[in-house]
Amino acid sequence: MTDRPADPSADAPSGSTPPVDPPVEAIEVELSILAEARNEVGAADHKASMVLAVLGIGFGALLAAGSVGAAALAVWPRFTVPPPSPQVYYWGHVAAFGTREALDASLDAQPPTLPARTRHQLYELSRIVARKYHWVRVAMRLAGASVPFFVLAALVGY
Repeated sequence: MTDRPADPSADAPSGSTPPVDPPVEAIEVELSILAEARNEVGAADHKASMVLAVLGIGFGALLAAGSVGAAALAVWPRFTVPPPSPQVYYWGHVAAFGTREALDASLDAQPPTLPARTRHQLYELSRIVARKYHWVRVAMRLAGASVPFFVLAALVGY
């Protein structure tokens, strides 16, 4: 009634031990262990997906926050009053004087000329524009770098 030969050594080559089928109980335990292992593979994949999603969101959020910070630096007003100087070319120079009389004395002693004021403003504004564009580029790079992390988090599904 079994599929096994009556004499197991009849089919085995001489000098070797024939394979022995494990008892039915042992194979059931092994199949149970195999099912548990397959279940754990799925659980491990799920945990790895969660970690990737959290990291994706975290890194993406960090990069996005950096992008917002860089954009804020590009538009944040940089108000500084320079120390008083004999040249008065813009409102910051005017604000540096402690009194109206000190301003009047400075303007009377050294009146600003249009070419000198134009060159001063050209230099200062060009530096401001360069600094603003630097921060805009940083913001755009960080925003672009955050996209793959958010896409990864969306693909993973969390």
